[in-house]
Amino acid sequence: KSFWTKASEVLNSNFGLWFLSSVFITGGAALYQNTQHHYEAKLNTEKEVITCEFEIANRLNSMKFLLLKAKTIGDAQTALTPISKSFGAVSAEYEHVNIAVLYFKIFQLTGIRDKQMGDLVKELEEINLAVQSANPKDPFIEADRKRLIEIISILQRYENQQINSRQN
Repeated sequence: KSFWTKASEVLNSNFGLWFLSSVFITGGAALYQNTQHHYEAKLNTEKEVITCEFEIANRLNSMKFLLLKAKTIGDAQTALTPISKSFGAVSAEYEHVNIAVLYFKIFQLTGIRDKQMGDLVKELEEINLAVQSANPKDPFIEADRKRLIEIISILQRYENQQINSRQN
């Protein structure tokens, strides 16, 4: 008998059918498990990115609202609190996380880095350090307010673009 004839007899026997079904079932299950794991990892990553984006948007909105009403350095210090801590966190996990860390987390998860936004976040933190070290009773300088509002507005537009691009 030829090789193919013997192979055909073995594969058509009870043992052969059991062997083939075991291979296909095991292989199919492994393929399904691998696909499921990949899908869950992608879903978790997307959830983290969205949570970070909404946390950032929430903080920027709070800062802008309070900065528009700030009259003294003390008011500005309070308004800039969301740089390091959220007033009302979207996720408790990010309540005490610096805004720069949130941007970095998004970069880690997506691989997308916008240097201009990074520079603006850095400038926002530098202005915050200057404001935090100033006398809380001094008046809040209008030029500082305008620059902070400008930075926050640019960051807000960027965040809105990122959120909208995920919806499409």
